[in-house]
Amino acid sequence: MVHTPIILTGPPGCGKSYWIQKHAQQLNKQLFVCPCRKDRTLRDGRQKLHIWARRTEPAMLWLEGADDLTPEAQAFLRRILETHASDVLFILECRDAGRLQEPIRSRCTIKKMMPPTWSDLESYLISSIPSAQHQEIRDYLHPNEYSYRRIKQCVLLQQQYPDMWRRTIEHRKQGYHPELLTTSLLSNESVLKDYGDCIELSGSLWAFLGSALDKVHTTTMKQEE
Repeated sequence: MVHTPIILTGPPGCGKSYWIQKHAQQLNKQLFVCPCRKDRTLRDGRQKLHIWARRTEPAMLWLEGADDLTPEAQAFLRRILETHASDVLFILECRDAGRLQEPIRSRCTIKKMMPPTWSDLESYLISSIPSAQHQEIRDYLHPNEYSYRRIKQCVLLQQQYPDMWRRTIEHRKQGYHPELLTTSLLSNESVLKDYGDCIELSGSLWAFLGSALDKVHTTTMKQEE
């Protein structure tokens, strides 16, 4: 049934958000988002959910990070799922469906998503960002890093910060790896502040690392002089 709630689960960057947006378009439903990771108790979202769940027009309610909800908030959600309007479809997006209470899982259809292949990512780029340099991004990413989130970050650097993108590529050629470097770099309090500023502006780990590595290189050069 179209109105049966869906639990959409999968690792970060596998395309859950993209799938939800496309599904809403296919079903011709207006999409509403409840950010559960920011409002784990649903203190701010309960009234909205009450109103949205009783809409008479076709609607899709996306509970972003539903597995982060507190037990009390999940109990409230269960009652909503029992009484929502037939034209309203709930999508419970999560990384670990096992953290949702069994009464919620029993009322939903579970859809699992796997990490994307390069073919999936290339199809997304062709349809959504045709101006991106696909091969350049493929050469940069390792197969175990394929995700929609990462290619969006790469495109952001490639198109809006080309100098930083070139430096980022060069850093990887020299053996730098973003995730492996993060922990050690963030032990520096001033670098941690730069990281927060960068994430707030662009959400790009690569942008932060490119900036941080340049600072380290510049400092080393000055010390040598």
